Amino acid sequence: MHQQFRVALTTGHLDVQVEQSDYAMSVLLEFASRENPKRSFLFLSKVLGKYIPCLPSAIRKTHHELNKKIRINGNCLVLGIAETATGLGAGVADTLSRNSPYNVYYSQTTRFDCNEKIAFEIFESHSHAPQHLIYDMGENIDISTITEVVLVDDEISTGQTLNQITLGIANYLPNLQRVHWASLVNWMPEKTQAIFSGMSNRITIHFHSLLRGEYRFSRTNSKFIQLPPSTATGLSKLRCRTDIGRMGTTMAKLNCHTFYSPGGQKIVPEELPKTAAYVVVGSGEFNYQPFLFAEAMESVGLNVLVQSTGRSPISQGGSILSKLKFYDSGNKANYYLYNLPENRTPILLYENREQFDHCPLPKLLNAQAAILGNSE
Repeated sequence: MHQQFRVALTTGHLDVQVEQSDYAMSVLLEFASRENPKRSFLFLSKVLGKYIPCLPSAIRKTHHELNKKIRINGNCLVLGIAETATGLGAGVADTLSRNSPYNVYYSQTTRFDCNEKIAFEIFESHSHAPQHLIYDMGENIDISTITEVVLVDDEISTGQTLNQITLGIANYLPNLQRVHWASLVNWMPEKTQAIFSGMSNRITIHFHSLLRGEYRFSRTNSKFIQLPPSTATGLSKLRCRTDIGRMGTTMAKLNCHTFYSPGGQKIVPEELPKTAAYVVVGSGEFNYQPFLFAEAMESVGLNVLVQSTGRSPISQGGSILSKLKFYDSGNKANYYLYNLPENRTPILLYENREQFDHCPLPKLLNAQAAILGNSE
């Protein structure tokens, strides 16, 4: 039985039809207005731990529920789509590797210029930051053995982004047979899915999601929407790590998540005060290891939520209860932290020292910060 909803936003309204869902839409999604002339609305996941703080256990459940829908018949590469779905992609890869006899590897698209060999790139037309890089993974994994690819995004609307990646990855992987498009929500009509499925004679495409439906957005606000000044629209030149998914990695390496204070002291979840409530905050594309750290905190009885900063400019209001804007000198752009809960102690986590040094957020929040240790 189809369900229909109308969602009022400051920029217009969304008419949403839910056709099939494992979750009630109110459990899975909220909505917001983007400060983006290309697309002025946004689907906000409540089970992702990005813009809405979330229990680590609820995120892990999402990984398991999505994983149940995916069946692989050979060695597999899981590719998370930056920036929002990097953590989700890694979580799906982790769950898939634990439940499969085949080798499962992880990589991601990225908006960091790592000065490494690029396999291919794509352009996400509706994004404020359209360019994605996919780096060569040949030094870290044997790409000739991969027959399956799982592309993971938080939501699929037109399918154009994943189609570009499918075409690129099919050219890159010589023995690819099947590609899975996995998402929390999938808004593509069945006829659109059929078109994408029929575009290749060599590979088959399979679609998996927790919610399927369609939507239509109608503008009701005639005010022209502009990107805010200093929006992060291009590639970042700031130093990034290539051993946590940007050039392909094994799950054993990906699951390393030891963090150290800027002074070099190891941060151990068991040693954190149990009387406080916490929120662990990842940074940009760096979402998975912060999730693992928050999950470890939850497992020892701490009251913890997890979320992340991001480069996407979103209007405050509705499901965006608060908005903290800060200028990141390394990325030479504004970044944002939305819906930071009150009365929780923030722990800010970074992938390397350089990204910590350039981010003013620890000082702005007077918060504890930590940096991921080496995976070796």
